[in-house]
Amino acid sequence: MLLLNFWAKGQMNPLYFNEYLSENYYTLHPAMAGLNLTGIRVDLGSRQQWMNIVQRPRTQFLSIEYKTSPKTTLGFVGVNDKNGYHSQYKYNFTYCFRIYLNDQVWKTRRSFPTKNDNIQELSFALNVGRSGINLNQSSWIRTTQDPLLNKNLIDDNYTTFDAGIAYVSTRLSVQLSFHNLAFVASNLKDSNNENFYNVWANKIYLGALQYEIYTKKGWNFEPSFLFQLEEKTNENTLDLNFKVYKIIRNGRLWMGISRRQNNIKGGSLNGISTGQNYKHWTGVLGLNFRRKKFGYQYTKALGKVSFSNQGIHYISFGFQL
Repeated sequence: MLLLNFWAKGQMNPLYFNEYLSENYYTLHPAMAGLNLTGIRVDLGSRQQWMNIVQRPRTQFLSIEYKTSPKTTLGFVGVNDKNGYHSQYKYNFTYCFRIYLNDQVWKTRRSFPTKNDNIQELSFALNVGRSGINLNQSSWIRTTQDPLLNKNLIDDNYTTFDAGIAYVSTRLSVQLSFHNLAFVASNLKDSNNENFYNVWANKIYLGALQYEIYTKKGWNFEPSFLFQLEEKTNENTLDLNFKVYKIIRNGRLWMGISRRQNNIKGGSLNGISTGQNYKHWTGVLGLNFRRKKFGYQYTKALGKVSFSNQGIHYISFGFQL
């Protein structure tokens, strides 16, 4: 049950595990919209968890990027998540502006960089979107219906604002993003002077860095990390990643591994404290071929206590026009 508890606590976070490692940092960082792009890019993904569990969690992803000019990109990211009787969604519309720090405006037909590309650019982006959560109790068996539950359907949604900045070069890339921005505090007081959680102001801060190491034989190595901090709970998460790329004819292969750990320890299981931080590892495998991308990830929770022995599968497909 531990993994489920951590998932429930993170429901207002960006709804992601390590999907960004399938060549789509835009899902987390709005300032990465339009990177390595000359036209339109579409990315689809599906995540499935705990195959032997009824009402298991499942999530769908969609991102669309349109390079309207060399310096301007418009984008859309949509996430739909269902977990038993709970469901939630988040979608954003993005405006990204890119400044090239060298004289060369990179216009390759590839969807990925190589050591021969002279990349040095700075980008800024804003997201405006909508998030919603839902609890559907209509299928629950009760002797009476509670009229206070609005016909057994609890639904709430709100407008979200995100912002980000990114620096990308041939070797080093850095991103900073700020999710769920609001001009009110996340902790407020009610009429009884008691603290309550303002979900509309659940600010989340993300920082990431990648460094590309090139070789003369077509192999590339990329160590990276991602750090996430949630303002309300002071919960932070660290991803340590390592990917390997192999240049092939008309594309490249990539594989990698990631380890995530959360600083919050689990509560109790059957009255016994677990004293266990949530952590998992993720294996990544994929292919860029011409203007298409295929990706697969497998995530497995670590630790002695977990909800299921089965892992999490994520499949993605993308293409450029």
